[in-house]
Amino acid sequence: MVNLDKVSNQIKTDGLFSYIYDEMCEKENTKELDQDRIKEYLLKEPQHLDEYKRLNKEVEISNIHLKELEVLDQDSDDAKETKEKINKNADKLRALEKYSLKSEDSAYPIWIGSLAVFGIFTIHNFFGLFTDVYHSMPILIYGSYLFIIIYAYYFYKKTLKKHDTQYKKYQNILKETEELVTYGLNKGYFSKYDIYD
Repeated sequence: MVNLDKVSNQIKTDGLFSYIYDEMCEKENTKELDQDRIKEYLLKEPQHLDEYKRLNKEVEISNIHLKELEVLDQDSDDAKETKEKINKNADKLRALEKYSLKSEDSAYPIWIGSLAVFGIFTIHNFFGLFTDVYHSMPILIYGSYLFIIIYAYYFYKKTLKKHDTQYKKYQNILKETEELVTYGLNKGYFSKYDIYD
């Protein structure tokens, strides 16, 4: 749930996103773009918005630009319920934000593979440098390598499955929240400036 006004401003002014801005300017063959044109690009070419979100995730900045809505006594029951659901969903989205990207865009293969290599390296150094187990029990050593590789693959698949489940959950909550925000804005329960950071 990003605020496109905030995103376009950050892309134009924040150095973290300068290469996204430069790429947009290059496509337009101009040196400067206004925020409205940047917003058009974000909607027309969503890979720029995905890149913005990925960068935020890497530097641990939230892509959930929702403020907590104040539930007022004079609000109707429907307005109160809508605001409370949005607030609750915003908290859920922040908690699940690490699953906002698809599993294939994650670094799981790198860090699980690194752990497997580290495990093999440790076994090799322990037995290879300090004992004669390589000569007396090669099946034990090579079997342990095989065990680490199989376990790493199993752990990788299990992690992807968990990520995909959480990703679907995140997407469902995101869709529901977007619908609630649109509903609340159309009903006049709050303004765009009340809800977006």
